[in-house]
Amino acid sequence: MMPDHTPGRHACRKDHTKNSSTPTKTSPRPAAQHFELITQREAQEIRSTASRQLRRANDFLAAARYMVRHHPQAGATTIRLATAFAARMHRSRHGHVAFNLDATVRELGVSRRTILNHARYLRELGLIAWVEHGSKHNVVRTRRGNAFGPGDGYRGTATIYAPVAPPDFDRRQGHRVRGTGYRARLIGYTDKGRARALAAVRSRARRARTAPGRRCTPSVVVTSAPSHLQVVTGEKKNTRRSRQQTGARRWPRTPFTAGECQQAIALTEQVQREVWWLYTACSRRLAHALRPLIAAGWSAVQLAAELATWGVPAYLKDAAAYVRHELRRRQERAELPPAEPAVRDLPGDDGSRYEAMLRERATKASAFWRYAEQTRPALRNELARRRRHRREQEPPHVYRPLLREPEEDFLASLPAETWADTPTPRDIYRARALGQQPGHGRDVATADSEWLRHLHEHAAAARACDALRERWSEEWQQDSIADIGREADPR
Repeated sequence: MMPDHTPGRHACRKDHTKNSSTPTKTSPRPAAQHFELITQREAQEIRSTASRQLRRANDFLAAARYMVRHHPQAGATTIRLATAFAARMHRSRHGHVAFNLDATVRELGVSRRTILNHARYLRELGLIAWVEHGSKHNVVRTRRGNAFGPGDGYRGTATIYAPVAPPDFDRRQGHRVRGTGYRARLIGYTDKGRARALAAVRSRARRARTAPGRRCTPSVVVTSAPSHLQVVTGEKKNTRRSRQQTGARRWPRTPFTAGECQQAIALTEQVQREVWWLYTACSRRLAHALRPLIAAGWSAVQLAAELATWGVPAYLKDAAAYVRHELRRRQERAELPPAEPAVRDLPGDDGSRYEAMLRERATKASAFWRYAEQTRPALRNELARRRRHRREQEPPHVYRPLLREPEEDFLASLPAETWADTPTPRDIYRARALGQQPGHGRDVATADSEWLRHLHEHAAAARACDALRERWSEEWQQDSIADIGREADPR
């Protein structure tokens, strides 16, 4: 990250060394003079932050809108980034937010550097704290632990933030807090804080009454994304009591204790991280829908492997209702695996597999060096000896030029006198390959002397024509020069 040399970054810190009577330049945000930014990265971690945990998006947005005035560089984009974080808080029961930089850039329509800068502003204001830093470590191996094995895949570790409320916000809002740091809890209000809380409640109620549409209690509001296809689970002619009795006959339910419910929710969250279409669902409702399989002893790996094979509609509104409906349908048609499914957990690794890999690598390395020092020279010498022996046993190579057609057929198509004074191409090639002088060619029969005399006469006639042509050319040039001289001198 490039250093930030923007003037006024630390202008909001209160300077106790200066005299109060010394005139200073007034800031456009006077409230920022009483708040010290958290610039040390060690103080921005979840284990060392002075801010308390927040789980509700409305509380985080209220703290962000109030605290943004304390930073000289924060503004409307900071509020937009805080709103994007608040929209993701419902996905975790602790309110943690996974910081996907590319998705946030596409959502807000700003550059990567702008997103990183305003995330730093939120950390300096004490509104978010690091739960986990993003890295290239395989998060799948971390979650599986000893059960991690070949074929489990790779997924990088994401940056996770925890929305928090700084102590200055609680003090200004009149909150009574017990404890310090991230584990601090809101236990009440002061008189001023109670008046603020009552005014906020009345304002929300007034907006709810004037808002169009029917308002539902949080227990029946679907937690998944809007504009998704609704899953129809059956006819509505059955009464509620008859449906409950039918469901009890289909799925024998055993009572869950509070600890077992907590374990089921944690197991469901593991399944949600592996199955993409369960990510936006409520973990509590999904754990209730998967309770029959969880009670039967199914593990997170087995549940994820089973749910990954289900066909899901393109737009799913309520994933928990779909799981409940699909489980009931598959149970009626006997399509579910038995209580002991075929998909089982991979055996745990206590480190012996890694040690065996190191031993095997060391063994292979020593074997290679032993081969390079002892066996390889002997093999090369033996290979060279066999090649020499093969060359000695083979007969001497006789050069035989390859022609496109037999030489006898080619020579038979030519007059005999053509090769009278020169050797054949085969004789020439053989002589060149063996380093010898070529012969004188073939002997011509006596009956062909007339043809040879005709060729000599033809050559003599051609030479006479060439001499005559040269003489005529010289005479023509002399005549042309004389004509040009007479034209230049008319006298």
